[in-house]
Amino acid sequence: MGFFDGVTGKYKTIVLDPPWDISMSGITTTRPNRAKELSYTTMSLDEIKDIPIKDIAEVGAHVYMWTTNKMLKHTWDIFEKWGVNYHLTLVWVKPNGIPPCFAYKFATEFLVMGFFGKPMQSFIKNVQLNWLKAPSGAHSEKPVVFYNLISEMSPEPRLDVFARKRHDGFESWGLQVEQKGQSFLPDWVTAN
Repeated sequence: MGFFDGVTGKYKTIVLDPPWDISMSGITTTRPNRAKELSYTTMSLDEIKDIPIKDIAEVGAHVYMWTTNKMLKHTWDIFEKWGVNYHLTLVWVKPNGIPPCFAYKFATEFLVMGFFGKPMQSFIKNVQLNWLKAPSGAHSEKPVVFYNLISEMSPEPRLDVFARKRHDGFESWGLQVEQKGQSFLPDWVTAN
């Protein structure tokens, strides 16, 4: 069985929110109402690097990947392995943030963007800011405003990989995706 079984065709825009193997240590101190364990299966860096983007991406596809401060440094290696040429980093500024046990709050996440198989490709629209301010939702839930921005900037067809919710203009693939409309359920298990 292939990683993207059930997905047919290739996409011009792909958004990924990988289930990073992150630690929730210290979270109960800073956010006592949060669960200590993640509510989903995670993937190792090697498993994320082995995601076969080439199987679903048209040459020149816009590829967006969500990452955190801790995992940002690994993004470049992942993009290189996938054949994605880095273009820019969009920043999600959260008005609230996780107050860790030291000086700086984690109040940002990053949406790293590149082009599959080719350098710079065109956008539908020009001149957007590379940062947006939006409140946090549930753990790992991404703001709708980013999906709206991607819809304005990047071409169809679009696929949201590791989707948690359905978004207009995107087909969805993921273990947590709601069962409405066009969605694909993966058949994969990781070592969590």
